[in-house]
Amino acid sequence: MTQPTLQSPLPPQAVQAVKAALHNIPMNATVGVTITDVGVGWATGECPDTPPFQNHLGTIHAGAQFLLAEAVSGAAFGGAFAAHFASAVPLIERLDTHYVGRARGGLTARAEARAAELPAALEAYKTEGKARLVIDVSVRDGDNKEVMRAVAHWYLRSMATLRSK
Repeated sequence: MTQPTLQSPLPPQAVQAVKAALHNIPMNATVGVTITDVGVGWATGECPDTPPFQNHLGTIHAGAQFLLAEAVSGAAFGGAFAAHFASAVPLIERLDTHYVGRARGGLTARAEARAAELPAALEAYKTEGKARLVIDVSVRDGDNKEVMRAVAHWYLRSMATLRSK
């Protein structure tokens, strides 16, 4: 059996399941974060520019940017491990952020797993019931200017390994 790559298609029902999981998080709904597309190890999302989530400069608050980056990285991770999500627990371990500009207008984001790491992560989950994967994120504003870069470190553990402890 061949390993999926970032170019492998994700079945439509898996795309919908990943989107629903992220959209059902109350904070994402509050801020307006939505996942727009998901594939194997990648995802895109958006967040509107609304007055309640602006900062003292009238730009999009860093917290809203962070939330979008976390959600889209989670969707990319979910896309990589979609076949295992019914029997596993995903957790973000760390999200390193770098704000590189003021965000004006609605945000868009793209997250991608590090392609070279994906096969080893999938194999680790298959053999050990747990895996880690690093996801790179770029957040852009309404002018398509990059305003934030992030590196998300995600962890997946099968429920069976949790019960055996």
